[in-house]
Amino acid sequence: MTVHTEAPVSATIADLESDGLLGTFPQGRRLVGTVCDHCGQSMIGTRIVCSRCVGREVSRVALPTTGTLYSFTRLHVGGEGVRVIGYVDLDGDVRTLADLREGGTPLRPDTRVELGVEGDDWFFAAAAGE
Repeated sequence: MTVHTEAPVSATIADLESDGLLGTFPQGRRLVGTVCDHCGQSMIGTRIVCSRCVGREVSRVALPTTGTLYSFTRLHVGGEGVRVIGYVDLDGDVRTLADLREGGTPLRPDTRVELGVEGDDWFFAAAAGE
């Protein structure tokens, strides 16, 4: 006797309303975030549901422009040179993978970083005074 078992397939819930992460706010160009009006979870991007409680009562917010570098790596990409990326813990509770710009301050975990915007591109670099 052969028994076939299949796990029920749960329906996916699309949680991002758009792919754009930069928005214009009274404070200027900032990363777009969403905060859940029910549980308080903050998330990057314009969400239509909360990633913690799946609540649909969410609000669009400007995310902080500063944070702490959690980890990073340098990618050597063919003839294009080196691309530096890393995880940044924004002030608050949002972590994002971002392009990093290296300046006069060597990058290391726990470096304070700040958001930079050039056109439609965004990145983080060591904060002034680091």
